Amino acid sequence: MFLPLSREVATKDPFLALTSALGLQEPAGNGWLKGEPSKKNIQPGAKGIWMSRVCYQLMESLGFDPDVLNRKGKVIRDLAIERGWDQDKFDGFDQPLLDRVSGFYASSNDAFARQHWGVSWNALFPAKPASPLIYPGPESELEKREMRRLMVRVLRELHFPWTLRKRFFKDYDAMVA
Repeated sequence: MFLPLSREVATKDPFLALTSALGLQEPAGNGWLKGEPSKKNIQPGAKGIWMSRVCYQLMESLGFDPDVLNRKGKVIRDLAIERGWDQDKFDGFDQPLLDRVSGFYASSNDAFARQHWGVSWNALFPAKPASPLIYPGPESELEKREMRRLMVRVLRELHFPWTLRKRFFKDYDAMVA
């Protein structure tokens, strides 16, 4: 059972809403044990997603299979955390995609909201326009140099073959020019 978040419902915490919906009582004493957040599911942010996509595309264009690299997700994610990119969450949901997904789930969402909360889905979750956050790539010369320097670091940490790096950066430079 998925209970979406809404400011319009009594229990705003999704875990507490779920346990309540399942009829579970909070344990006596210390209550529910708090989970500790981890780095495992941290999104690398819009810049990290851009860097991952560019890195993957360029490697494939050189005939190199990026899937053979160890730690490929960790290297860019750790860089993103270090640089604070993880604070700028990537959101690729543009308006056409939002409309398509909302339309697909509209009737079931409305039936769910009416059955469980006695109101329409739109009353709980008023429609909002999409607000995608997609990093378009470096724009200023300073930013281009900085992102290139970071890409050099990423390739070094990934142990990307030296023999392909010159061609990689030739294509990279053409892409961000």
